[in-house]
Amino acid sequence: MKVPATLDDFYRTFPTEQRCWEALRRLRWPAGFRCPRCEGRKAQRLRARGLWQCASCRYQASLTAGTPFHGTRVPLRTWFLAMFFVGRHKQGISALQFQRDAGLGSYKTTWTLLHKVRSALPPNPLVRLEGDVDVDETYIGGHRPGRLGRGVGKTGVAIAVERREETAGSKRLIQIPNATRVVLNSFVESSIRPENTTVFTDAWGSYKALAKLGIDHRPRKGGHGPPGPGHPAVGTHRLRQPQDLAPRHLSRRQPEAPPALPRRVQLPLRPPLARAQALRLRSTPRRPWPAASVRAARGGGNGIGTA
Repeated sequence: MKVPATLDDFYRTFPTEQRCWEALRRLRWPAGFRCPRCEGRKAQRLRARGLWQCASCRYQASLTAGTPFHGTRVPLRTWFLAMFFVGRHKQGISALQFQRDAGLGSYKTTWTLLHKVRSALPPNPLVRLEGDVDVDETYIGGHRPGRLGRGVGKTGVAIAVERREETAGSKRLIQIPNATRVVLNSFVESSIRPENTTVFTDAWGSYKALAKLGIDHRPRKGGHGPPGPGHPAVGTHRLRQPQDLAPRHLSRRQPEAPPALPRRVQLPLRPPLARAQALRLRSTPRRPWPAASVRAARGGGNGIGTA
C-alpha cells in the first residue's frame, strides 16, 4: 500500500470507512487470517460484532486488539487522518485544530486520540544525534509535604538536544527512574554517535564517566539557572519549559516502578463533645407555638371552662 503524500492522496486511498478496515486487515494479517490461539488459518467473520471467529478453536479475534484503535468509538478513518497529520506536519497538529478539521465534538476525545498516535510513534533507534549535543535531566511534579531529597516523588526526564546556531535540532526525551551514573550514561550512549559528537552537560557527578566511555565530554561549571544567549547548554533550557515537559507529553508507558506514594497523614479525630456540639448546631430549631393556640389548649381566652 502506497503511503499518501498529500491530503488529496489520502482521500483517494481511504475514501470510505470500509477501505480503512480492509487496509488494517492487510497490515494485521498480510498472509491471511492467523488465529492468535491455535495458529488456525480459517475463520468466519462476525459482521455484527466486527470480529473474526476461528474455525478450529472458535476463538474470536479482533483487528484492533493490541493497537491504539482497540475499544475506540471514533471512526477508523478519523484515526488514519490523525496519523497522516501527525506524520506529515513538521510541527505536528494541536488537538484543538484537529478537532475542528475532523469535526469531533469532544476536545478530550481528540486529545486522547492524538496522544495515543504520538505514543505509537517512538523515535527510530537507528537515527542518533551527532554534532554538538546538550544533555541534561529534570524532574516533573510539585512539592509533596513530608518528602525530602532531589526528585523524590517526582518524574525524572533525561533530555538530549542537538545544538544549532539559532534553534535546537533533533532531540531525545525519555522517562528515567533516577539521575544516577548508570541511567544517564546509558541514555547518552544510546542517543548519540560517539565518534561524531561533543556532549555538553552541567557539573552533575553522574556525567563524569562519559569521558571514560570514549565520548568527547565538556562539562559546564557554574550555577543551575538558565544560561544566557550563546551558552553551550541553551538548547536544553529552551526545551525545559513547563509547557514542553508537562506530564501529558511524557510517554504513556512507564517501564520502571512508579514513584512511592506519599506518607499517610494521621488526621486527629474530633472528640465526642465537639461532635455532639456540631450536631446540635446543625439541628433545626423547633418552631414556637402561637400564643392563641397555647391559650386555647389551656382552656382560656375563648369562654370554655370559665364561670
